[in-house]
Amino acid sequence: MTITQSPPRHAADAVKSPERADATRERVRGGDRLWIALFLLPFLLLYLGFTLWPLAATVWYSFFDWSGIGPIENFVGAGNYTSILTDGLFWQSVGNTLLFAVLNTALKLPLSLIVAILLTRKWLRGKKFFRTMFFAPLIIPVAMAGLIFTYLLNPSNGALNAILKDLGLIDQSVDVFAGRWSAMLVLVLVSIWQVFGQYMIYWMAALQNVPDEVYEAADLDGATEWQKLTRITLPMIRPVAVVILLLALVNAMHVFGLVVTLTGGGPGTSTYVVSYFIYQEAFGSVPFQYGYASAAALLFSVLAFVLVTGQGLVVRRAQRLRKEYGL
Repeated sequence: MTITQSPPRHAADAVKSPERADATRERVRGGDRLWIALFLLPFLLLYLGFTLWPLAATVWYSFFDWSGIGPIENFVGAGNYTSILTDGLFWQSVGNTLLFAVLNTALKLPLSLIVAILLTRKWLRGKKFFRTMFFAPLIIPVAMAGLIFTYLLNPSNGALNAILKDLGLIDQSVDVFAGRWSAMLVLVLVSIWQVFGQYMIYWMAALQNVPDEVYEAADLDGATEWQKLTRITLPMIRPVAVVILLLALVNAMHVFGLVVTLTGGGPGTSTYVVSYFIYQEAFGSVPFQYGYASAAALLFSVLAFVLVTGQGLVVRRAQRLRKEYGL
């Protein structure tokens, strides 16, 4: 009599385990998709409500002569765009925006790079203190920073004029907001003071990617600090520097809060920037010209899109350079 021995229970389970594992993985994947959707839902709602819908509404409003109040009825087609293209104040605002962005970037990037190089040196003491000191202005709201410097630079009772008088450096108060170039320079310098720490951090992150062995080899060869900067540091951080440069330009073009609190677009309209122009057209006069401001905003967006597209092309080149330098 032949007795057939059944396989152990655990052996049978082992045979079925791959199928069970696949089924378990499928259930886990289904559960993951549900949780992913639930976690993304708040972001998607906010994105739809505060990005896509305002963008679509701006395009729609730009074709109407609408004050922002009441029904949208007076369709003007491309009339708003035609008017803006012949509006001298709009083009003055564009020129001021580009001037501000170029001056701001040309000053803050070299200065923040120098400070970042110093703060990454091993021989420097008190690094945490200096990093905190340079980064602290970034946490101050833009409007608050503008108000602070409004009080400091006030020609009648400002603290800076009072100090200069006490030191005997000036006989009468200086109104830096009375001239176009002095007012623009104040805007640039205050903006640099506030965002300086942000770009310092960017440069420090880039400098940490340069291997110490390269500097050690340069020291053995007798290289000076200037030679190490121009022949080692700058070439090796060049790919990241391109990205930082373009980020600085795009961010500087969105200046608004400092103009509102410091100069109010003055003297006259000499410090109008595009963001302030849009604000004034939409809310600065009665009746509001919401449709006209929407068209101006779209034209400015086109300009920003061109810059961002150029940024993408340059970043691709920067990424190729990264591979060449092994970063």
